[in-house]
Order: sequence, then C-alpha cells, then structure tokens
Amino acid sequence: MDTGPKYRFDPVDHNFMRIRGRLTPGERLLAMLAAREWVVSAHRVRLCRRYPDLSPQEINLKVLEEIERAERRQTRPHPVS
Repeated sequence: MDTGPKYRFDPVDHNFMRIRGRLTPGERLLAMLAAREWVVSAHRVRLCRRYPDLSPQEINLKVLEEIERAERRQTRPHPVS
C-alpha cells in the first residue's frame, strides 16, 4: 500500500531556490534563455534523427510547428495520476 504523499509537482528544491534567488534579474533571464536553448536543441536533434532527409531549415520549421501545437493544447482539468 502506497502511503507516501502524492505531489502534483515535484517537491520544491529549497537549495536551488536559494541559489536562484541570489541571481540578478539579468542573470535569471540568461539562465532561462540557456534552458530554452537546450530544450529547442534537444527537439531539433530528435527531429533530425526522425527525419534525416530534411534540411536544417525544414527541421527548424518542424520545431516551430511543435511549439505552436503545444501552445494550443488545453490544460487538463484534473491532476495526472
């Protein structure tokens, strides 16, 4: 029987929050942009493997299509279990 707490999100990493809290607004923005760059790069690599015949421009368009599709998705009215 599972008696542990069920979280909708991962528990807060207080150490990470303290470190992030010391950053200036500009440093926070740079960290966010670096994370976004990593995620987009990961999508691009996955698409390159899936569609090896597409040009870099076509891969970039597919990345944009995925972002657009994700933005149109509705959020779930209930937590995922």
